[in-house]
Amino acid sequence: MNALVTGGTGFFGSHLIEELRERGESVRALVRPTSNQTLVQRFGAEPVEGDLEDLDSLRRACDGCRVVYHCAARVEIVGTPAQFEQTTVAGTERLLAAAAEAGVQRFVYVSSCGVYHPALFASGQEINEFTPVRVPPRWFIYGRAKYRAECSVRAQCPTPMQWTIVRLGYLYGPRNRTMHTYLEPAMRDRTMRIIGDGQNEMAFVYVRDAARAVAAAGRRPQAVGQVLIAGGNEHVTQQQYFDTLADGFGIPRVTKRVPYWVAFFFGWLGEYLVRSGPRRAVLRRAAIALTGLPQHLRCDHTQKLLDWRPEVKFADGMKTAFQWYHAEYD
Repeated sequence: MNALVTGGTGFFGSHLIEELRERGESVRALVRPTSNQTLVQRFGAEPVEGDLEDLDSLRRACDGCRVVYHCAARVEIVGTPAQFEQTTVAGTERLLAAAAEAGVQRFVYVSSCGVYHPALFASGQEINEFTPVRVPPRWFIYGRAKYRAECSVRAQCPTPMQWTIVRLGYLYGPRNRTMHTYLEPAMRDRTMRIIGDGQNEMAFVYVRDAARAVAAAGRRPQAVGQVLIAGGNEHVTQQQYFDTLADGFGIPRVTKRVPYWVAFFFGWLGEYLVRSGPRRAVLRRAAIALTGLPQHLRCDHTQKLLDWRPEVKFADGMKTAFQWYHAEYD
């Protein structure tokens, strides 16, 4: 068995499995007992039941694998620090230990550009693979957990196992179920607002382009010990994003605007008052920061190192995403 993919039934993990299988690699996918394994099996991966909280199941999953692609994490923007710690941080540490015991050669940690402090985005500066990172604020629970998991990978990956970290930009494309869970309901009930003037750049990357980068990171010796960024090359604004979503959903475009700090205040308020429904993900300070702040990400080093380029244009990728979306939910 060449590769183990965690989170293989999820949005990004399923595309990574598809990419690896198309390159002829044998793939095993860690799946929870309650997960739907149909997609994993359709792509020709071997499902193995397990959980990031179960060390024995992780040992079985890693057995005989050359490389581990660790995509699984708590990806919801809502949750308690303890929930994120248990899954994203402690789960990564357990998987590192299991992979080392199994003799895995390469550990590729799929991280997020959410590890960058919102103040860094707010400054408007360009961010690349060598930009210093400091721990995100306590209210950005997701980014804080991914940052801590990265630290664990660097500190606890034992020799001779080698590590690579790939930070993904703002993913979009088919199989993104948050479009149905959060985005469309929030836009239909007019919760959504354009934050600021809507002209801030957002760091979008098509999911299959990101999967190609991560797959390449697991193959190339040059990627060992590197922190990389898989981002896009286009300048897509917040306004363009919401216009494209509205057109795809077949609903009126978002026209109401709110200043960033007003939205941030209501995000803080929502964390205490909104506990259920689609608004619980929209009315969060983390969601406001990721949507309303400029994200000037550049990944020239990654592109050169991996001989990789993002290929899918935003308009084409969103068209593909909505073709899947309407086939799935209509």
